[in-house]
Amino acid sequence: RSDFTQASVYSRAGTSAVQRRAHTEAMVSGRATTPEEAVSKIYGSLVDRAEAERLERLTAGLSESAPPWAAKYIAKAAPAVGAIGAILQVIGPIIYKMYGNLYALYKQLPTNAATCLWGLGLCFFGGRYPLSIAAFEAFKLTGGSEMAMHASTLKENITKLQKANAEDDRKDEDRDGVVDVKQIDNKQLVARKFALVFKTVDPGVVSEAVGGLWSGYLGVLAALKLKYARTTALAHSIGDAARPAAAKLIGPAALSVTPPDYRKWVNPALNVLCKFIGMAIAWRLQRVVGTVQSGLVGGLLASRAALAMLQEAKVVDVSASDTMGDEVVGWSLAACGMYYQLVKGAELPALVSPLLWPAGLLERSLEWSVSLLDGPASA
Repeated sequence: RSDFTQASVYSRAGTSAVQRRAHTEAMVSGRATTPEEAVSKIYGSLVDRAEAERLERLTAGLSESAPPWAAKYIAKAAPAVGAIGAILQVIGPIIYKMYGNLYALYKQLPTNAATCLWGLGLCFFGGRYPLSIAAFEAFKLTGGSEMAMHASTLKENITKLQKANAEDDRKDEDRDGVVDVKQIDNKQLVARKFALVFKTVDPGVVSEAVGGLWSGYLGVLAALKLKYARTTALAHSIGDAARPAAAKLIGPAALSVTPPDYRKWVNPALNVLCKFIGMAIAWRLQRVVGTVQSGLVGGLLASRAALAMLQEAKVVDVSASDTMGDEVVGWSLAACGMYYQLVKGAELPALVSPLLWPAGLLERSLEWSVSLLDGPASA
């Protein structure tokens, strides 16, 4: 078919830009014969194709109101925003429910069994997530229950908005067989969805919840900055020390390949690069210290909890104060944990690794926040 004929067929079928692009790519490779089959090949079963199309149209509509210099970039990013947003809407609730169920299962365990598992986790994997563990402790000390309440309030408003949006996407007020959102352009769709947000969400409740979460986050960040002040100071010191060498080694080459109008950005870029290098080295050293600490704490915690479990089961008749067995086992576990983390790299089991991806992302984001953001605890 010619491009004109194919475009006419798509127009009569009412297919979207997402479908047209996917169909073209799939037809070229010979994998599909219809737009719906092509989109399924591109996105797979995890993605809600209608949601991907809606998010793409919203992003495209925003690009029409954006400044000229940014409009073209927003328009180019629209397909990716649609696909990523739809994927997150599918897997987000699944991950949330999974972590909720795991936490509920953990809370149902006997106290000593839960403590033993926590100790083993610290002993063998605690060095990978020192900031996340410290943030959890700070979360409990800086009003964690209030933050949980604010998060629940925000979740209720988001759920309410999602239901209202689903109803709005099904509306066909002129009763012509085509939903209204498919009969308006992208700019009108953005205005319609903004109006829906204003009608559905309670601004007072949402602003209070967001403010409470932000205050709690700043409290946790202040505690982390105070605890890891030496690490952040070391990161800045390494960055400052690397700056003159970077200026001599990288500066001339960077200036030679940079257009004259943009050379003013070379110096700030070198500063940021040196800070990143300093941050990477400092946190790598801190991870070694955290590994030793987590190995010791986790090993002793697990051994003493295991001894208490044996006492409850009447397998042994000695307490921790009457024997050194718990210390021997604890120190042995600590040595094994430190060896596993420092020498073997603390590789996560294949079944556990996907579950801890969010924890890894949290750890990296906390490192950046503590090192780069100016918080209340910074000197």
